[in-house]
Amino acid sequence: MLSRKSRYRIALGLLLLTFFGWLAWPFIASPSQMEGFCTSLAAGTSFVQVKAQAARHDYRITPLMEGRAVIHEPRSFGRYTCSLQFGADGLESSAYSFND
Repeated sequence: MLSRKSRYRIALGLLLLTFFGWLAWPFIASPSQMEGFCTSLAAGTSFVQVKAQAARHDYRITPLMEGRAVIHEPRSFGRYTCSLQFGADGLESSAYSFND
């Protein structure tokens, strides 16, 4: 049988592993999630619609300036982004990029 001190150490170790896993998860899962999101955006989609889709995924989007905007994943400090180009008919192109 484990002593009380050993059980506390095991519990603390498990809590620390869980915490560090939670911190690391955005850096593990975000690349494929952002790339999938970026490639799923349909040409002709309006900026408002893209902004709503980004909000559903908890992504942030920069204001539209000169037909361009950038979507980034805030939990990974903007490391994974999707660059957008808008024209008169809506979204013209979207490109995933890894900023490292």
